[in-house]
Amino acid sequence: VPVIVFIIVMITILFGYLIARITLIPARNSLNAQKQFIGNIAHELRTPLSIIKTNVEVALLKNNLDSKYINKMLNSNVEELDRISDTINNLVSFNTLVRPEKIKFEKVDLKRVVDFISGKLSDLIDNKKLTLTITNTGANTIYGRTVAVEQIVMNLLKNSINYTSSGGKINIYIQKDEQDFVELRVEDSGIGIAKGDLFHVFEPFYRVDLSRTRGHGGSGLGLAIVNELLKIHNGNIHISSALKQRTNVTVSFPPHTEI
Repeated sequence: VPVIVFIIVMITILFGYLIARITLIPARNSLNAQKQFIGNIAHELRTPLSIIKTNVEVALLKNNLDSKYINKMLNSNVEELDRISDTINNLVSFNTLVRPEKIKFEKVDLKRVVDFISGKLSDLIDNKKLTLTITNTGANTIYGRTVAVEQIVMNLLKNSINYTSSGGKINIYIQKDEQDFVELRVEDSGIGIAKGDLFHVFEPFYRVDLSRTRGHGGSGLGLAIVNELLKIHNGNIHISSALKQRTNVTVSFPPHTEI
């Protein structure tokens, strides 16, 4: 009998231990994810700040600075400041996403948003000699938050600009699908995404290729933000890509009904 009691007690202890571990897994995962997220944020901010600091320190050590060097240094600093600005803007969006009840919905003209964002990015488009074409069928009214929709379009178009080589093409289509959803499709002739990476592109700070991302100015938050904003709007996103050929991103918004 003592042996049986001992076995029962040990099984009970083991069972309780396993239940405790399983119960704590979400908390541990959440804590680990939070630590990783904070670490990634620190990296995203530290790297460009370090580059800016180095540029300035090198400039201060030089006695005679020619205009060509100054121009190169200032352009580099502006690029790094743009990365910091993008990261901060996306983090502000993440803060909004944890409180979606505060988001007010209204009628949004998707074509007007596309025109507004493409106008804001026109200098980047012109500098890379890209051809941007916008096709609208007239089905462009959705229900959502204008600022959020602007950020969706901004992140998608900026990705296409960043990852499309000079002289390339970007096509934007606004139309309805067979379910009466309003579609925004952004197609580019860029460097594409490997098939294995397509499963991870919505993860915050996911690195398809660190040198590729840094070289083209990505923060790793853009598509994660787009995905979360679309969830709030009851929309969805689909990406297809061919490496070194193209990337097509389609986001869909439900028919114009109040959420």
